[in-house]
Amino acid sequence: MKRILFGIASISVILIIFFMSVRGMDSAKEMLIEKEKRESIYTIVGIVRPKETMEAIFVKQGLSKKELFEIFQSAKKTYDLSKISVGNIYSFEVDEKNSIQNMQYGIDEESFLKVIRTPEGFSAEKVVIEYRKSIGSFFIEIEDNLIFSMPSSHKEYNRLALELSDIYAWDIDFTSDIRNGDSVKIIVEELWIGEVFKGYGNILAAEFSNSRTVYKAYRFEHDGYVGYYDSKGKSLRKTLLRSPLKFKYISSHFSRGRFHPVLRIYRPHLGVDYAARSGTPVSSAGDGKVLYSGYKGQYGKMVRIKHSGGFETYYGHLSRIPKKIRKGAKVSQGDIIGYVGATGVATGPHLDYRIKINGRFVNPLKVRLPRSRSISTSVMSKFRKTADYMEVRLALLTQPIFAFKEKDKKS
Repeated sequence: MKRILFGIASISVILIIFFMSVRGMDSAKEMLIEKEKRESIYTIVGIVRPKETMEAIFVKQGLSKKELFEIFQSAKKTYDLSKISVGNIYSFEVDEKNSIQNMQYGIDEESFLKVIRTPEGFSAEKVVIEYRKSIGSFFIEIEDNLIFSMPSSHKEYNRLALELSDIYAWDIDFTSDIRNGDSVKIIVEELWIGEVFKGYGNILAAEFSNSRTVYKAYRFEHDGYVGYYDSKGKSLRKTLLRSPLKFKYISSHFSRGRFHPVLRIYRPHLGVDYAARSGTPVSSAGDGKVLYSGYKGQYGKMVRIKHSGGFETYYGHLSRIPKKIRKGAKVSQGDIIGYVGATGVATGPHLDYRIKINGRFVNPLKVRLPRSRSISTSVMSKFRKTADYMEVRLALLTQPIFAFKEKDKKS
């Protein structure tokens, strides 16, 4: 199993990818300026330092303030150069008269600003970076949680972990369902510029073993829609999310006769209580229309949403509800509709989450939810070719890799 190294190997490489956003470099690399005589053109490459503005860079490099103004004007509809970021790389090509012939600035890891001199003045455009893509894979055994079990603490692995949690959000609750010994196999795009690894792209396929149940996911695009599907072509996306918030634990389950800790009586608790820090964002479990938003007695600040298929969801004890979440407003799955609190009758900050189907409350942890649209028969053969290929690659992953010990972690 090869280990991917994140970073920049040499000055020659940095001159190739000077337009990229580079962060986390050590102090020895915080500032790179190399002037290289090439015919009558000098190349200046540098990295934006803390509190540095583009004007400060022009002064430091001895460049014309008049040309700075002209470049700002030419680029303002493409990118605002007053918003440059620390760690991003810039480049100028300057002639023997100290006139800028072209300039490039790395906006982010996806694009850069290119400014060139023309007979009419400067012209600016945003250029999308073309990566070379290859397919990578790894197999992880989980200990404690998914993020800590990734090969390293690098931000790319953290991003992959969060993307996996989004892919499986309708089947697995990553804060309560994960167990030691669970495992995940991942097939993913690797993005390269030359021989330098720049990060991961889309997850192409995954196989998650959770409490002896195996969940497979295959990425497939059809009819302008991209989704993840199981081996039969059924969408992993469902009407409602398994849980409307992250970073929590279940403090009280669905019950027909729970002893209420404040009222000191037995009564039904027709939802699930998720304990979380006050202010934790709460998302709409599905697409729908807000039926109620406001204060509701013992529930405190509450939002009630109507969904298709006879579903309704309730979110109680909120600390705050955004102004746009009002009666009649339309919301999409994942939209933030409130924040965890302890309003109403509550012993501490938590979310009281309830689901009603056709007028009857059901257990949110056990309800079977309808899926989104599946693969149509017209593209099923194409999907099967994609899934079969990914299935073989997943089957070849037999040796798990383990997270480095903290002292060995590198990024």
